[in-house]
Amino acid sequence: MRRLANALLVLTLSPTLALAQQSPPTEEATPPAPPTQAPAEDGAAPATTSEADAAPADADIDERMTIAEGKVAALEEQNTETKNDLLSLKKLKISGYVQGRYQYQQSLDESGAGGFSKFSVRRGRLKTTYTTDWAQMMLQIDAVPAAPGVTVRDAEATLFIPGTKQQLSLTLGQMKWPFGYEAVQSSSDREMPERTRVIRAFLPDERDRGIKFAGNFLEGKVNVSVGLFDGDGIFNQGYVGSDNDKEKDFIGRAGFDLGWLSGGVSGWHGYSIAKAPSDAYRKAHTRDRLGLDAQVYLDVLPFGATSIKGEYIVGKGYWKSSGDVKVEQLGVPASGWYGLIVQNVGLTNAVAVRYDWFDPEHGKKNAAVDGRPASTNTVGTLGVSLLHYFGENLKVTAAYEMPMTAAPSGAQEPHDNLFTLQMQARY
Repeated sequence: MRRLANALLVLTLSPTLALAQQSPPTEEATPPAPPTQAPAEDGAAPATTSEADAAPADADIDERMTIAEGKVAALEEQNTETKNDLLSLKKLKISGYVQGRYQYQQSLDESGAGGFSKFSVRRGRLKTTYTTDWAQMMLQIDAVPAAPGVTVRDAEATLFIPGTKQQLSLTLGQMKWPFGYEAVQSSSDREMPERTRVIRAFLPDERDRGIKFAGNFLEGKVNVSVGLFDGDGIFNQGYVGSDNDKEKDFIGRAGFDLGWLSGGVSGWHGYSIAKAPSDAYRKAHTRDRLGLDAQVYLDVLPFGATSIKGEYIVGKGYWKSSGDVKVEQLGVPASGWYGLIVQNVGLTNAVAVRYDWFDPEHGKKNAAVDGRPASTNTVGTLGVSLLHYFGENLKVTAAYEMPMTAAPSGAQEPHDNLFTLQMQARY
């Protein structure tokens, strides 16, 4: 009986012993602990806080302060990075404008020859400028459908001389010649569609490659710009983008600005080594100019401000346009001038009247060839322009220009009056 009781006891305890002999459960098998929950207020759902963000429940006040200070430091670092990004963006300026046109020029004579009626895009400029305390980069391209297509107009690297508060600078690259007033003025600000004939002859495309020093003195009342340039411009025939010789031209302007009155004196001296039609060999031809300019700004009429501008240039060696290429007239003396009056009418309208005169062979008498004016005769052009501004971004110009070529000895003056309707959008 006693043996039977022991057998029953062994059978009863054997499953328990078998389970006791199995391996203990690993930690992975342990179910995850529920997330720490912040105590919920009455009626509010309990908020869940991650372990990374929350201080340990049993952390003391110093540990909590350390964690909070770390978070503040991280936010300050992010804020500093954001400020630096904004400062970099403020140094970058992107601007541009497009000039769309319709033009009609009457036929040159009674046979109906010449003249045109056309739509065009005169200028499509995109300009990028990045300025720091001591340096500036400027790149401007012109993109138009017709030749020459996409071209580089300005590519400048400028150093502001330290300690001068950007009043003195040194620029190297491709830039406008520091000569006169109209050549330097932006085409987007001009009242007439194109520059005057004398400026287009002496300073075609207004730009060249070289180095320039510029400075403002006496709080901007006196300004000086001088530089050394190739002297060829950017579209000289046969030398587009390069120099035709080793000679360099010295060009500069000294000006003043009193607010209501400004002006300056400009000079240009250099040589172009090339072969003129009458030359047996290449030789040095003088290329120089002397220019005077003045601008007066008045506010005496009740309906708007008035500005009066004028410029005179005389020199040797200029360019004639042949399509998109400029042909240099080596050593040929020439001169010209213009006068411009602009009257504002209210805040959004203006009227401009301009007369310009150009003598392509200074001192040579006007002549007639086969009943037509010689190509060296003087030309005076009277132009009238009406302007309306649709805010700061859109300007509409309607201009009518009447060239008057000297026609001696009964020569027939060409009929080449020109009407231009232009819409300019800018940003």
